[in-house]
Amino acid sequence: MTEDELPGSQALRRAVDEQEPLLVGPALSDVLRVRIRRTVRSTRDLIDVSDSARARELAARTIAWLAESVGAYLRLPTPFAHGHSPQGGHAPVLVLVDQLDLLGLTLDHAYDAAHRGDEEELDRQLQVIVDRFATRTSPVELVEDDAISAEDLDQEVVQDQGLEVGDDGIPRVPVPEQPDPNHEVLDASRPDPASKETP
Repeated sequence: MTEDELPGSQALRRAVDEQEPLLVGPALSDVLRVRIRRTVRSTRDLIDVSDSARARELAARTIAWLAESVGAYLRLPTPFAHGHSPQGGHAPVLVLVDQLDLLGLTLDHAYDAAHRGDEEELDRQLQVIVDRFATRTSPVELVEDDAISAEDLDQEVVQDQGLEVGDDGIPRVPVPEQPDPNHEVLDASRPDPASKETP
């Protein structure tokens, strides 16, 4: 994002204020709500402490990620979001908790760097946001347009999050890779022919 494309501090503050009510609504459990409020508050603090391009880009990307990730999560049926654990993974609510904790820590480091005027460290924290909290939604569009609710999300955004729900209201989870239906099952009581030694 070039400096000319970056929204100003006032536009960012307005975007945070518009987005917050959609992010902390009653559909969310307290374990998520407290983390989202912390993230929103930290984003405001970062905007207040620094008007640098890096700080503004970091704040804009954070707002966009929150809008997408929380919005995609809200489209899931609550029992599924809280209780379903894909094979080898965690329930969606726990995944989002972990992401919000990391995002909150990143914002704390960014605030500290901005307060000290350490642009190099601020740039490192911005790179964490770019790498770990990428979005399809343009941060610039999010700031310039109306706040994004869960219903406004593009379907590809929801698929990226792995949180797609079908028209029947049933979540679509990735199907594990299936074994080859034509593979030969070896009888454990008989030796593997491939292992025979050639005379």
